Amino acid sequence: MRLEHRTPLLAVVGLALATIGLRLPFLGAPAGNDEAGFLIVARSWGTGSSLYGDYWVDRPPLLLWIFDAAGDLTTLRLLGCLAAGVTVVAVGAAVAVVAGPRVAPWAASAAAVFCASPWLGTVRVNGEILAAPFVATSILCTVLALRPQGRTLPWALASGVLATAAFGIKQSTIDPFVFAVVAAAVLALCQPTERRRAALLVAGGVVAALATTAVLVLSAAARGTGAGALFQAVVVFRFDAGQVIGSSASSATDQRLVTLVSTWAVSGLALLSLAILVLAARRRRDPVVVATAVTVVASSAVALLGGSYWAHYLIQLVPAVALGAGLVAVAVVPWVRWIGAGAFGIALVTTLSYAFVTGGQHESEAEDLGLAVRAASQPGDTMVVAYGQPNVLLAAGMDSPYEYLWSLPIRVRDPELTDLVEVLRGPDAPAWVVEWSDFDTWAVDASALKDAVDDAYRPVAAPCGHVVWLRDDLDRPPVTEDC
Repeated sequence: MRLEHRTPLLAVVGLALATIGLRLPFLGAPAGNDEAGFLIVARSWGTGSSLYGDYWVDRPPLLLWIFDAAGDLTTLRLLGCLAAGVTVVAVGAAVAVVAGPRVAPWAASAAAVFCASPWLGTVRVNGEILAAPFVATSILCTVLALRPQGRTLPWALASGVLATAAFGIKQSTIDPFVFAVVAAAVLALCQPTERRRAALLVAGGVVAALATTAVLVLSAAARGTGAGALFQAVVVFRFDAGQVIGSSASSATDQRLVTLVSTWAVSGLALLSLAILVLAARRRRDPVVVATAVTVVASSAVALLGGSYWAHYLIQLVPAVALGAGLVAVAVVPWVRWIGAGAFGIALVTTLSYAFVTGGQHESEAEDLGLAVRAASQPGDTMVVAYGQPNVLLAAGMDSPYEYLWSLPIRVRDPELTDLVEVLRGPDAPAWVVEWSDFDTWAVDASALKDAVDDAYRPVAAPCGHVVWLRDDLDRPPVTEDC
């Protein structure tokens, strides 16, 4: 490899290592809701009568396999670091294929900044960051399949497998499919002599996607998760949830929307997205440029259509936006690139400083509460947290006899709290009930729940301002209220 090619590629690897290094200081941060919940669900998968063992969650099976393989929070965080690093390398490699090695560090640097930015929720490991390397490598395979001298079908098959894996982690991750289809369409329309290559790209991707989906579904079925129930959870539930959020959501949802849009605007994602759209308007016959722009639009729409507006949804934009950053860098004069690099550097320092000072406060509160109950508990104790907050459960070292660990499934699938009341009044009633927020909240009818709690439980403490109830027939040491 020539020196002028080796140096940029080494810079990409260095940026990947820097991304990992910037995430390592948060390795010991308290568990987030999703981290805790998926770890609990994953360890129970294979037993019980719900979708995933004893628990139900609206996520595809590959995500749970990853959490099951991790086993604990530290290993999971290390997997998140690895996922971020691979994303940076894959994005840099894709740009190197399209525009040459010299441009690769620009795309990789954008991916590095976003994958290390705590404002996007990268402190914790969610489905978006675990799916990102599969998205980025699928896009890399697609651009390799588009090369005139390349072997289209093998790369198309690899792209389809990787794209389906990303979808198997987070079902909203449609980015690599959009990229491949749009790139093939533009190639076929603008270069008629390449229509066979475009057809091979789509056909190979479809075949690989179907085969990979079959493997995932059959493997999940072998662990007790049926295909029909999985479809209900991964697809149908999202429509039901959208209706509930649209009709009943509290003002907190609107506040998160404002935060999401603000984060998108100030993080650099908005500026780069606009630059990519402008570039695509000027280069409408370029398959990669147009596919990148459409993928950015699709990813942005998915982040908004999710309805809950959590900041980590923005991580889904990173592979396409970072790829676009490299394409834009080719088209602008050098001084613009360096101004952009300086702006991103300032943004990274600012967000890291913010995260060190304020990050994880909410999760710290959940961990403190869980640890306080754990200190007063006995082996075999179980807990229900109303509503959601599985990080309290993880910190307490307990399981829940109630199948829903997150609030949205409760609001959609058990809005009258019939199942929850049945658990509290049944033989598997938990030792502890935590009233994280008031029992009366949006989209649920808590009257039967409050009666069940009053009948069989007594309040024993309120650490961090959250009421802890203990079953009347149990005697436990006092729960500390220090928080």
